[in-house]
Formats: sequence, structure tokens, C-alpha cells
Amino acid sequence: MVTSVGENIDAYCLKCKLVLAHLILFKVDEVVNRVKCKTCGAEHKYRGTVPASKKIAAVRPSGATRAKKPTTPKAAVNDAPMRWDLKSRNIPPATSIRNYSIKDTFKVNHVIKHPVFGVGFVEKVVNDKSIYVLFNDSVRLMGMNIS
Repeated sequence: MVTSVGENIDAYCLKCKLVLAHLILFKVDEVVNRVKCKTCGAEHKYRGTVPASKKIAAVRPSGATRAKKPTTPKAAVNDAPMRWDLKSRNIPPATSIRNYSIKDTFKVNHVIKHPVFGVGFVEKVVNDKSIYVLFNDSVRLMGMNIS
């Protein structure tokens, strides 16, 4: 059966999910390429009268490996509020809270009071000039021993 552009042809419509009458929009190398559904008006590639089946994965020969996609780093969960709450509840009564000053030197487990961030716990001494301090909202890198 010879068909030409503008004629009707039965084809599977992706939108209607049925085999329906379509209008041939154009052909490439005498093969119907694009059609328009006469029911819903959707334009799409001609797929014949059988809906496309799902593609089955090709079998790889043994020893063949797939290139791995680079993994994107996952966002870290901010557990600082929970850790801060736990530490603040378990402060021994004799613990002194020192006012923070960039000029002072601090050690791990010191408790400090910052004028903006509030009470914090020294978690790690990075070097002689900086420390990580756990505050109620996050862990911050703070300066110390700077004159």
C-alpha cells in the first residue's frame, strides 16, 4: 500500500495509548516519519500499529565493565543542635564558662561564651591559631591566640 503525505494511516498514539487514525505529516526516504493524531491532535513520530515494548538490557560479555559515573557528594546533615543540646545538659556544675576573646588560648572541652553566637564547646584545636567550636546552630572555625 503506497501512502502519501496528507493521507490517513493507522498508528499507535502515545497520548491516547490506542491505535487510531493519524494524518501523515511527512516522510523521509519514502518512509512515514511524523504523524498527527486525528483524535487528540498530538504530533509524534510514526510508530506503526504496535506499541513500543520496553527495551531489554543488552547482555555484556564477561569481563566488560561499565564506566562509573562520578558520585556527587551528599549534603551533610547538621547535627550540631542535637550535639550542643546534649553537651549543654551534661555540663558539670563546677565548669567555668570563659568569655571568648581572639587573644586567649583555648583547649578541647573548654566552654566559652561568645558575644554573638552564645555558649560554645571547644571540640578541636586545629593549630595554635584556630579552634572548632560547637555552638547551638553549627560548628564554627574560630581564631585564638592572635595578638
